[in-house]
Amino acid sequence: MSTKPDGGPASYYDINFKVKTLNDIIEKKGHLHWKGDSFHIANILKAIWRWGVKDGTTEAYDARKIIYSGARLLMRYTDVKEVRNTLQAMLDDKQFQEDSD
Repeated sequence: MSTKPDGGPASYYDINFKVKTLNDIIEKKGHLHWKGDSFHIANILKAIWRWGVKDGTTEAYDARKIIYSGARLLMRYTDVKEVRNTLQAMLDDKQFQEDSD
């Protein structure tokens, strides 16, 4: 399978190692691919995995965790100004505007 996007199956979705838990996946991917990004990618993945099932958290809590960790990853590859511009652009989009009825 190709890793070039074509809308079909891609080998990067395959799990080519023995796993029993999500932690196994996180540890292996962290070691092989994520490196310094492991903390935030793992937090995003855990929030998605437990979505709606972990006592003591809410979907809103997990959504905030995903946004926070995503912003930290963006800052790692750009800078604070780019993160602020990205978040502000999202807030300025009409879908995030409060109704003025």
